[in-house]
Amino acid sequence: MSMNVSISIHPYQLPLVCPLELAGEMMEERTGWLVEVTDGSGRTGWGEIAPLPGMSSAEEMAALATWDGDSLESGAVTPAVRCGLDMALFNLGVPELMPEPLRALTPRHESLAVNALLIGTVEDMLKQERAAAREGYRTIKIKVGRQDVAEEVRMLHTINAHAADDVQFRLDVNRSWTPDDADRYLSVLTEMNVEYIEEPFSDPRASLAWSQGTGVPIALDESLRAIEPQGLHAFAGLRAVILKPTLLGGFCRCVAYAEAARKIGAYPVVSAMLESGVGIVSMARFAACVTEDEVAVGLDTYRWMAHDVLDPRPAIRGGRVSADVWDWSRYRVQVD
Repeated sequence: MSMNVSISIHPYQLPLVCPLELAGEMMEERTGWLVEVTDGSGRTGWGEIAPLPGMSSAEEMAALATWDGDSLESGAVTPAVRCGLDMALFNLGVPELMPEPLRALTPRHESLAVNALLIGTVEDMLKQERAAAREGYRTIKIKVGRQDVAEEVRMLHTINAHAADDVQFRLDVNRSWTPDDADRYLSVLTEMNVEYIEEPFSDPRASLAWSQGTGVPIALDESLRAIEPQGLHAFAGLRAVILKPTLLGGFCRCVAYAEAARKIGAYPVVSAMLESGVGIVSMARFAACVTEDEVAVGLDTYRWMAHDVLDPRPAIRGGRVSADVWDWSRYRVQVD
């Protein structure tokens, strides 16, 4: 990297709207680091390093556990660190400083649809579903595979009964189903407008075989950590690949996954991991470059941040994120 570029790291700690359960643990705040890259002309680009316990690898969490954030050299260059650097250089916008895969990226959309994430009890989710419908969301995501199968099937029947005909569902199983479990969900899945099921089984090949046997489309998420972009050719028949830049190692690798997905007839879905506004704005801009027409992006986790490092806060309105959200000139980054 050019000697005319300086890099500063700023830790942050932000409360959530309410405690959220992640990987079996209750989380009350979001912590991470902001990356500030400044070139010789005084232009600045911001990125975010924000791995999540239970989602990022144990090795990455251990590598960053004692990192003081004073310099990049003092911690391992983990996927989340690479992501923060990619974000910052992408937002800096100086072509000669960008990694090659990012130089040709330009937004293809003036706005993007966003999926609404429903969490909590059935009553909570019904309230969230009604609010999402009023706001204009047409794609709903629900995490399943966490409770008794019969209870979840009833829950899905209830939510589906209250959904408009043009709403489509994304169900995220997080690899928790057994084949018997999956078969017990089929009765409700055939009634729902299912866009895809994320990661039904722990073995992605078994997930794909189940999809081909049932006709229920699937998407890969966590499995991508063990599949290189060039290895996606073995998974022809997927509906989508979920691109979490923090998890996969930044925008450059996500570009490779997006290109590989299109070659097998799948499409990329850019998705957040409870990042701050810096990450959300960065991913919205990146998603505008790689997302297919009217594919909803997964940025709704931002709703659960009680406070943010950006002023004003990025606004998602009418179930969409628009180009003014990824215009960095309108924000002030608040760091200690």
